[in-house]
Amino acid sequence: MHWVFLILCAGLGRPVLGQLLQQLPSIEVKITENPFPLSPQLQQISWTVLGTKSTDVVFCVSNNPVNQLRFVCVDCLQRNITDMVSILSQAQDLSRDAGFPVIQLKNIPVNTNWTGATVLCQANYNGQPVDSSPAVVDVKFLRQPHVVDSNGQSPVQLQNNGNRFYVECQKDENGLCQGAGRRKTLRCNVQSNPPASTYRWLKNGVVMSGGGAEITIGTEMIGHSIQCSANNGLYIDNEMPISQAVQIEAYSAALVFQDNFGNLEKSGNMPGGRVQIDQPVNLQCGVRGNPRPIVYWRLRKMNGQVVDAPCPQGFDGQYQELGQQNRQGGQQMSNVVTLNAVCSFRVANYSFAGQYWCSACSHVSQGAPECSPSLDTPGSSSLTLQVQGPPMQSDAPPTIEQAPGSNNAVVTVHYCADPAPNPPRDIVFQVDQHDLQVSQSFENFRFDTFSQNSTVGNCYMARLGINRVTEADQYRTIFLKVQNMKGARQIPVPLESLLGGGSTSSGKISGAWIAFIVLLALCVVLAALITICVKKQMFCFNRTKDEDDLYTHTKPKNLAPNMHNSFDEPRLFAPSPAEVRKSPSFHEGLNYAEMRLTDSMERPPLPIGRRSAMSSVV
Repeated sequence: MHWVFLILCAGLGRPVLGQLLQQLPSIEVKITENPFPLSPQLQQISWTVLGTKSTDVVFCVSNNPVNQLRFVCVDCLQRNITDMVSILSQAQDLSRDAGFPVIQLKNIPVNTNWTGATVLCQANYNGQPVDSSPAVVDVKFLRQPHVVDSNGQSPVQLQNNGNRFYVECQKDENGLCQGAGRRKTLRCNVQSNPPASTYRWLKNGVVMSGGGAEITIGTEMIGHSIQCSANNGLYIDNEMPISQAVQIEAYSAALVFQDNFGNLEKSGNMPGGRVQIDQPVNLQCGVRGNPRPIVYWRLRKMNGQVVDAPCPQGFDGQYQELGQQNRQGGQQMSNVVTLNAVCSFRVANYSFAGQYWCSACSHVSQGAPECSPSLDTPGSSSLTLQVQGPPMQSDAPPTIEQAPGSNNAVVTVHYCADPAPNPPRDIVFQVDQHDLQVSQSFENFRFDTFSQNSTVGNCYMARLGINRVTEADQYRTIFLKVQNMKGARQIPVPLESLLGGGSTSSGKISGAWIAFIVLLALCVVLAALITICVKKQMFCFNRTKDEDDLYTHTKPKNLAPNMHNSFDEPRLFAPSPAEVRKSPSFHEGLNYAEMRLTDSMERPPLPIGRRSAMSSVV
């Protein structure tokens, strides 16, 4: 058909071709805000979200009949907006009622991250796509505001008591705040597009100020609730979204007012902070504050690392309630909660050594708590524990140093002990049952040096040098033997894993070969035992001999000399008469003897020469 069209076009000439092209329909598709083909193309699609859905309507229209009219997102894949693709495919077809191709998007759930996406209206005409001009999506919304502090942290949420923010205050015995205390800045936090421009603050539900996103409050707000509202032009004044109410309470900073650290150092159980392995330790701190304080127990190790002490922390800690009231300086503070915090543990190894302290903390927002002293630095009171006991392997496992391309290696073994072991006899490397003291060697092994760990107290390092490492070395049995007056310990040195182990080598026979050799040895031993049994006629191999002996001993003793069998062998131990009589062959032997005797008596005597020949035959 195409070549016919070309021939006709060539024959008719340019004037006729121009007339035919003018008669062909002009296809135009648009994105509009009204369902009419003559409506202008939108450069921006504005969806306003009030609640969960948008009430705005967007149309895709065509001025002539087309196929597959649809909305298409150009860059949703790059923006990772997969939900928008699904919503665009749900456009409703209104072509039957309108009389021309048109689809609409109405009452759709709009996501706020759609802003900036590019959308086209696309149709199919004679197998070719027809696109509209692009339109950029702009989602207008305003989420419910909420009150946060100057650090952007939300208020503390107490069960069955709502939200709480705290303003610093120390109440007197009459419940009145002493002094103004530190003021607190609050901010009205809201997510919106376009940005919010109008703010209002409410005290106990009544508007008290407006115009700014922040407000500073003091002790005058204690006992009252505060809210904020915001608007970006999407709402009328009396319908502006309002935040949840936040109750303002008095805040007394948490502090530690006593501990038992000094008493422990003076006690006989841990004089000067010295504790023994497996000894229990019970630390206590008295704390007070409002809101209810919590305690974090901290430990600075000998290498300077600060970690949690080995006991429950924070809300999970162990507390003893001392009452809602406490006297300090002759005044009764009714708003302060007083607690006794306890940290109990048992010293398991030398890693428990270090500086211990407690920090009293208050959660006045959802962010990090306010603590005194700091969680990273101890205050004026702390307890330093020095662990004593038998040698033990430290937290650091044995290590090996081997320079690239070098055939030599140095193995370092870490251990802890207090009192310190006395070299050379208290620190020994054992290589295949050979003890090496410092500077001693065995084959290609040498006990090089030992030294104290510069970062961890009561811990040391022993170095074993290996000259010309071979594959057979990884299968040696090596220990570091350490002792002091508290005890002794053998620390294994896994040279196989340190050298990479698992590889086959001439220095070790494989498991299959070992099994084969063991099986072969068992077979040889078993064959030797069977041979001995056969020769000695022992165990199950003596049945034939027993029968022959029994037969031999059941023959009558008065048989003639010519009746003697040459194969009979003398027995050292003849069976007893009772055994013979019980044997089934006993009667057979008697019958056989009687027959031979009768036969010899009936036959005439033989000459002497023939008698000897006959005797040998018999």
